Amino acid sequence: MKLKNLLSTALPCLILLISPYLYAENINDIYEQSLIQAVSDIQQLNHEQALDDTRKLLEQYPTSKVGQMLYADLLLAKAGVLPSIGYGIQQQSQRDNLTLEIKQRLSSQQTPADQGLLPDSLLQLADNQPFFLLLDQSQSRLYVYRNEHGKPALETDYFLSIGLKGSGKEKRGDQKTPIGVYHVTQYIDDKALPDLYGKGAFPVNYPNSWDKRHRRTGDGIWLHGTPSDTYNRAPLSSNGCMVVSNPDFMDLKKYITPEMNTPVVVVKDIRWINEEEWMAQQQQMNLLLNQWVKDWENKKHDAYISHYSKTDFKARGRNYQQWSDYKRRVNGAKTFIEVDVSQLSIYRYPGEQDLILMQYDQAYSSNNLSIESPKELYWKKQSDGWRIVSEDSRKVQLRKSLASN
Repeated sequence: MKLKNLLSTALPCLILLISPYLYAENINDIYEQSLIQAVSDIQQLNHEQALDDTRKLLEQYPTSKVGQMLYADLLLAKAGVLPSIGYGIQQQSQRDNLTLEIKQRLSSQQTPADQGLLPDSLLQLADNQPFFLLLDQSQSRLYVYRNEHGKPALETDYFLSIGLKGSGKEKRGDQKTPIGVYHVTQYIDDKALPDLYGKGAFPVNYPNSWDKRHRRTGDGIWLHGTPSDTYNRAPLSSNGCMVVSNPDFMDLKKYITPEMNTPVVVVKDIRWINEEEWMAQQQQMNLLLNQWVKDWENKKHDAYISHYSKTDFKARGRNYQQWSDYKRRVNGAKTFIEVDVSQLSIYRYPGEQDLILMQYDQAYSSNNLSIESPKELYWKKQSDGWRIVSEDSRKVQLRKSLASN
């Protein structure tokens, strides 16, 4: 069989439309653009050029598993012995994973973010956080958003690997990557780590309070680099951690501030919305918060407690009725209450139906108490409107153990 016909039938999964953004300059991932160039040559049936491009790719990135697979396929096809892509890889799951990587990298060349759409997971960004990380598990992509006066603006993005069994971590050892809103707790230098973690690691605070409420177990979920024997890991390949290539990890470090607990929002799929819808949702959530504060300050217990869910509220070991009794007693003894909210971040909580997380700094003053503390509120949309289902102090603890998930 001729090389042209063989490649046309053996590599059908690579026949994807190359977007007009293919050759856009991206200093963060020259590797990705080099790989896509080789795939583009295959798509255009320019096989000798593809072979040359792949050879050059491997000269610069000799540990690229996808590059090695494409190069081997091209050589086998030239000899007329290639029945399918990745023919030389015996393990089907490994072959499928490398093929998925190519598809994911190609599809990332033009995303809704390039069209000015915004992720609905980030509805408001706290002033003291310059950058937010957003991980799209279904697309194997990590987006970095910079904070422009509380609004997310895309800074850059990277290819990402997640757990071998996919998304939605529930228990220790399930090899899944969690979905939720997390924060970086510290930086661990590569000198203190085995080679598996590459150039370093940023642990995150899984399980968070919402995970614990749902009895999710495990720990040691990190964002880290790759071992020295591979350029990057395939899309589904970790034990639950979030993994980028070592060059990308070194570039990513400048956006992460562990002492400020940089937010890491992990979603299965991003829901993209236009700016008008984004603004409307943000304003709605701020109105809810402001009315709750106003009713609290006015010491109108019935109005104040009406913001809480009678059926789903749980906090500090109390249900709705216990919380109502407690707050009636405490607030009733005050001569005045003042509550100031600052550094507010609002997230549409991923993986949940109509759940909003608000994280902020709270300054509380009354006739006998003044205290400042980081807080968080979870609001859920119910049949009678948005109601608080959890309220607590926000604690982000250091994770010192090795990643175990």
